[in-house]
Amino acid sequence: MKNTSTILIVDDQESSRQVLRGLLLNEGYNLAFAANGEEALSQAAELLPDLILLDIMMPGMNGFEVCQKLRLDPQLSEILIIMVTALDDKRSRLRGIEVGADDFVNKPVDAAELKARVKTITRLNRHRRLRSLELQAERDRTRAILEALGEAVVVTDIDGYIQYLNPAAVSLTGFSAKEALGQNWRVWQTEETQTRLKTQILTTLFAGETWFGEVINQRKDGSTYDAALTIAPLFAPVNRTEPAIVGFVSVQRDITPLKQAERSKNEFVSNVSHELRTPLSVITLLSDNLDGLYDRLDDAKRRKMIRDIQKHTESLNNLIGDVLEISRIDSGRIAMDREVLNLTHLAREQVEEILPLVHQKGQSIRVIGKKQLNVLGNQAQLQQIVRNLLNNAIKYTPEGGQITCTCASLSLPNPATNPEFHHQWPGCFELNPGKWATLRVIDNGAGINTDHVPYVFDRFYRAKAQQNIRGTGLGLSISRDLVKLHGGHIAVASELGQGSVFAIYLPLIQRKVDELSGERVD
Repeated sequence: MKNTSTILIVDDQESSRQVLRGLLLNEGYNLAFAANGEEALSQAAELLPDLILLDIMMPGMNGFEVCQKLRLDPQLSEILIIMVTALDDKRSRLRGIEVGADDFVNKPVDAAELKARVKTITRLNRHRRLRSLELQAERDRTRAILEALGEAVVVTDIDGYIQYLNPAAVSLTGFSAKEALGQNWRVWQTEETQTRLKTQILTTLFAGETWFGEVINQRKDGSTYDAALTIAPLFAPVNRTEPAIVGFVSVQRDITPLKQAERSKNEFVSNVSHELRTPLSVITLLSDNLDGLYDRLDDAKRRKMIRDIQKHTESLNNLIGDVLEISRIDSGRIAMDREVLNLTHLAREQVEEILPLVHQKGQSIRVIGKKQLNVLGNQAQLQQIVRNLLNNAIKYTPEGGQITCTCASLSLPNPATNPEFHHQWPGCFELNPGKWATLRVIDNGAGINTDHVPYVFDRFYRAKAQQNIRGTGLGLSISRDLVKLHGGHIAVASELGQGSVFAIYLPLIQRKVDELSGERVD
């Protein structure tokens, strides 16, 4: 802010300008002069003076017209104006007040009166400008804070029309500032939110209180998000006891991930409870029947009931094991021990273990591909991944079906441009460049509807067409998480009634060429 006030003296008579100059010259002001209205407006725009001493009676554009033009110019409207006039009638003063004059001095000018009025008005103007600068600095500081906030902030007038939104609000809602300004604040509310909360929110706000709650809002593209919303009234004091509400400020925080996690947790607990309750109910029923009817049952029926109890107990044990495994994965308590393992050898071991189940269903299974396929991994976890994929294939393949486990190495980028190759090795085009050890399990079973394929690795997900087959829907989810822990990728390709192809990709450990045998897939 400048240290010395600038005064613009406007008078068409040179003598009058010199008189005013003489009176103010030694008072410490910067003095500027204009001889007519046009020159006064030009000087005012250039100098932005603190005060204009404006003569009324000038040829061409008189003082009233100059004053009126100054007040209509946003850049000049706050300049203080003292009208210097030989007119002493009430009508002239009223006219001056109407066009925006701040004070009057009569001609001939009284030196003491002029100095006193100029000193008072420039001192008040200095305080006003200082306060204006302080307010502007505070506004800039507030805006900088709002611009940096991670939460979406929106300010509206009392009718709910948007006056300001920060960058976080633009990012969250998808509406640019230009698109949102002037819109009603309900532009991103869903019909459900408007219907359920409109009256409640407005009642709270117009009572002068802050409203807190969770809502479902809608972005510009039509997608929805969960938001923790706080809305508070903005007040402008009419007097000390009766503040008036002039608008509202709202703060939104995107809690979609939290709500999704909460919904997933609730669904998880519900599904676990259901899956636990079913075998427990069967075990309870069978054990009660065995206890109550033991003497009336022959050995064959007793053994069958015992085997059924064992089968459901095994299902219960497997479910508890899967849930514990998920808990360890989510909490980061999963074992991270790694060693060099031959993925092909590991796959053959798992196939040997499940052969009785394969033979029981009259199916055939084989392992083909490279004899040596080295990866760095946790043996128990890799065994669980392969076992889950094999069990899944056996479960959803009918009697007499065929299952093939292929082990190979894959070179990226661009293993093949043939779309059929991508179907045979699903997910290969999503891999980073490099060498990958791959294992895929192919079956000619029930397959999966194309619409359901993206969800097969979700926890507890089971396609509707497969609900008659026992299972928890956790095996593939656990496999996906364990593959990720090994820096790998898992994918599926399937069509309803055409069988499925599940493939896992793990970083390949390079060995000398003469140590490798078998067929490469490049």
